[in-house]
Order: sequence, then C-alpha cells, then structure tokens
Amino acid sequence: MMMAILALIAMGFTLNSCKKSSDTTTTTVILLDGYYVKGAGTAYADLNPNAMMNSTYNEVLNPVLPTSTKRAQLMELYIPVKAGTDGFNIVKVAGSVIKVYGPGTDYAQVTAPTTDEPHGVFFKRGTYVETTNKFTVDTNGMYHVVIDYDLGKVSVTRVKWGMIGAATPHGWTSSTEMTESAFSLTSMSWSLTGLTLTKGTWKYRYSSGWKIIFDTVFDNGGGKLGIKVNTNFGFGVDTLLPGGHDITNSVQGVYTSTLAYTLGSGYKATLTKTGNIPPVDYSTFKMGIIGNVYLKLDGTQANWDENFGTSLPVVTGGTTYTWTYTIDINAAGDFKFRQGFDWSGKSIGFGDVTMAGPAAANFSDDGGNFKVSVIGNYTLFLQIDATTENYTVTATKN
Repeated sequence: MMMAILALIAMGFTLNSCKKSSDTTTTTVILLDGYYVKGAGTAYADLNPNAMMNSTYNEVLNPVLPTSTKRAQLMELYIPVKAGTDGFNIVKVAGSVIKVYGPGTDYAQVTAPTTDEPHGVFFKRGTYVETTNKFTVDTNGMYHVVIDYDLGKVSVTRVKWGMIGAATPHGWTSSTEMTESAFSLTSMSWSLTGLTLTKGTWKYRYSSGWKIIFDTVFDNGGGKLGIKVNTNFGFGVDTLLPGGHDITNSVQGVYTSTLAYTLGSGYKATLTKTGNIPPVDYSTFKMGIIGNVYLKLDGTQANWDENFGTSLPVVTGGTTYTWTYTIDINAAGDFKFRQGFDWSGKSIGFGDVTMAGPAAANFSDDGGNFKVSVIGNYTLFLQIDATTENYTVTATKN
C-alpha cells in the first residue's frame, strides 16, 4: 500500500507529528493511503491514523468467521462525535492527493427504516460528495460512520449498545439496553450489572438494528444480492466479529457485562458471572418446533412462519422436563425449538444440545439451527435437566 508523506506548510494541514525533518519549522507525517474521519467535532481536527476507516463485511454474506472476506469498498469507523456545527469530514488520502468529502444533497435522516435497521436514533444515509461541508450530529455520543466508495454512499448512525438473544431477559424480540458511560472523544463503555442470563445464545447489537442497507441489487454471486453493513457483534466475547454467529452462554447465572471502546483500538468485551439463579421451572414452557422442514396445518410448506407440535412437557423427578414430537420432515432444511409462538421466550438451537439416538447423525449445525440431511418421519425427544441446564435431543427415524 502506498503512503502519503505530507508537509504541513505545503498541504495546509496541521497533522500529528510522526517524524520531524531537520527544518524545525516543518513537520511531516506518514499516512497510509485510505479514508479517514477528521474534524473538530471528533478527537482529531486533523488527519490521524487512529481515525482511519477500515474495510468490513457485507452483511448479505453472513454469518462471519475470522477467515471471511471483507468487502474492500465497504468501510467503517466507530467514533465518538460531539453535537454541534464542528462536525467532521471524510478524507481520502492517495499519495500526495487529498480529497475532502461531505454530505450530498440527498443525505438525510432515515424516517422509515426497515425492521432490521436501527430505530429511534439519529440515522442518516445518502450520497457523499467532494466538499468541505461537514457531517454533523445532534447529540454527543458514539457514531458508526460507514461508506461504500463504489456506490458513493454514506451513513452516520447513533450507537446505543444492548444485548439480545434467547439467553437474555427479553429473548430475541428486543434488546436489553446497556448503560452508557460519560461521553468522551477517545474512549467510551457500556455495561450491565445484575444481568440474568440463562443457557442460550445472544449477541450485542446497537440501536435495535441488525444492519444498514446500502444496496439491494448488487450481485455477490450465489443468489446473494445487496450490500449491507452489520450493526451487531457475534462469534465470541473474546473475538467480536460484525455479523458473527450467535454467542453461546453455557452457564446460567447473574452476570456483569461490559463493552469498552478506545479510538484506534476498537471494542473489547467482558462477561463475568457474579451469582447464581435457582433452577428454572420449565413446567409451563410450551415448546414447539419452528422451521421449514414440515407442512403447516393447511398443507403448505412451513417457512419459519408456523410452529409444529407446541406443547407442555412431561415432568419427572421434579427437575427433568421432556417434550415429544412425531414429525414428518419432508424437506432438507432447518429448524429450532422455541417457547410459545414468537421469539420473546426461550429458543434452543443445535449448538445448545447434545444429540443422541440412532438418527443423531442426520442432524448437524447450520448457523445455530438444526440442519436435516435425511427426510422422513422422526420421533424427537427434547429433554432439559434444570439442575444442570443440560439439553438433550434424542432422534429416531421411524
């Protein structure tokens, strides 16, 4: 990658010094080619390596693994911004050529976000153009700045972190919002104390959204259309990946959760168990199967839109709960077990259970779902031992 060596007097910028020339009146700085955020509304009124944007993953190609390929043209930076007219610009450095970008005429608040996009916050999107006009925000806080330089589009979104998932208090229907630290231009954090987590999966996401849509028709190949940026972290507490698969909580209890950010270093998370909770009474849990591997009551194919076999468990020994399903699996697809008829309660995926029985090999993991490789009539037993929170699925092909 080329580097730009910029002389302050010649370029008219006041850059943080990396190296000084023999002339004490001239300071030079070495910058990698790329895109930067700079402005008096941020920590850096001048170009600084800590505010360099980085390529990120196209959400359309989720789930993300550490080996996944990023879209080079889709670039992001999380950065604290203060409210007011100071704002910031996006600056492209290419050798000695500097281009300064600001909002285009169609850059505006997104008043009708999709269900999966951020809600209830400052969320602007549109084109960017070469101008010194600033991007500005209305509230001090963390912002997610994203561009796609092939599309010439930009988004700026207020970031309010939370946790969501089957293990969290509100299930997959809504986030448990984390408490934000005092505003700082260089470092911020979000936390939850006394958080009850059951055994199950979850993610970090911000502002009640999963993604920001930049394009819906771009052909990524393999029938994958569109360019979208993730607004969530998954994969693991120690390895946060935008759009990574669900994080699994294997031990229920009371936890303290923190998400800390430092400009130039990014995010780091911790999750610490601080207490125990009594065994869950599952006797009132109506658990069913949800997926696309069976027929609905009207004879049409299910597509994650109608439960199968939702029922109460048989209780043995006071703490062992068993649900039984005899199901015609007529398609090689996916399913999960879930409580009730929406995602507000408990849901159980492949990674949560121990598979047993003569047909166990016919089921595998598909992004957290149960993937069925052999169609036919099955008897499935879902068993939960509430004292250990061990889940077992026993599969028999009839």
